[in-house]
Amino acid sequence: MAVFKPRERLVYFRISEDEFRQFSSVCEQGGARSVSDLARNAVQRLIAEGQRQREGQELEEKMRVLENLIAAVTKQLQLLTTSQVRESAAGADSFHAGAGPALAGTAILAGAWAGAGIAEPAMTGSVMPDEVACLPW
Repeated sequence: MAVFKPRERLVYFRISEDEFRQFSSVCEQGGARSVSDLARNAVQRLIAEGQRQREGQELEEKMRVLENLIAAVTKQLQLLTTSQVRESAAGADSFHAGAGPALAGTAILAGAWAGAGIAEPAMTGSVMPDEVACLPW
């Protein structure tokens, strides 16, 4: 069989006779060509598991930030709705000359960003941030 990726480095470690028998048995059961292949595959699996674990932790942190942002936006929307209901009941017109909704939306987002614990992005005349890249990831 041709070797397409020759292995040039050598790693030594000592094992007991019992460990060698166990390794050899696992090789036969798992189809590894040698104890060396078994050890190499085991180390590669450990490395891959560590990387998946780190990626999972990063994903969990991003999910926490998003959950905080959603909770803050929800709270701001509830406050806005409550405020509008009160103003409507009092007969007040809360939005003046078309600028009110945009300003109210900006205030909602500003409160949401602060409530989520992340820096507020630069805002244009619209309610949306200039760039989505302003998120911390």
